[in-house]
Amino acid sequence: MKKTSTIASRKLLIAVALCAGALSACSEPPALTGTAATPLSKDPLVGLCYSASNTTREDLAQLALEACPDETRRVEVWDHDTFFNDCPINKKNRVTYRCLK
Repeated sequence: MKKTSTIASRKLLIAVALCAGALSACSEPPALTGTAATPLSKDPLVGLCYSASNTTREDLAQLALEACPDETRRVEVWDHDTFFNDCPINKKNRVTYRCLK
């Protein structure tokens, strides 16, 4: 009976380790991605894929500002989407910013 308990404990430990590994993959930093270009905006656009669990709006805005052209003074959210975008599954949210002078 003790041997069965030890095997069950090992399986539980392996399952916990696998879950922890999978969850840690979700904590990757935001990354630049392609944008859905539209003629409605004459301003440059910057798209970021991110995980909502470890990224703040301020962090995203700062990353977008750094990715915009040098003459950019501020950024503004242009679009936000979660489905059918080019983002990987662990960073499924995409926000697109307009680079404003």
